Amino acid sequence: MTEQQRVPSIPAAVAVAMKKDFGMHVTAFLFAAVDSPPVIMGTVYGDTTGRFREGASMRTSRITGVIFIDGYSLFQTVAGSRYVIVSWAIGGGNLYMNRVYH
Repeated sequence: MTEQQRVPSIPAAVAVAMKKDFGMHVTAFLFAAVDSPPVIMGTVYGDTTGRFREGASMRTSRITGVIFIDGYSLFQTVAGSRYVIVSWAIGGGNLYMNRVYH
């Protein structure tokens, strides 16, 4: 299998989100995300740090805050990363409204 065959295609919803100007630096975009306090897990695309390959499963560091922009949730981590949630996993327990930040 060639390297090109191993690279997953970017879901259409992720491509749309990547074109949006959020007015701040975005570290990466998470697809089929699962809220698992104190972290978020999901399939990552557009990682600007180079730590994760396209379509890899990842988990964030501890979440410290969330803001909402045009229907998207942007989660900030203790490490200073910002992740845009493009979609939540079905049955993924989208619990972010119940989080308490200090």
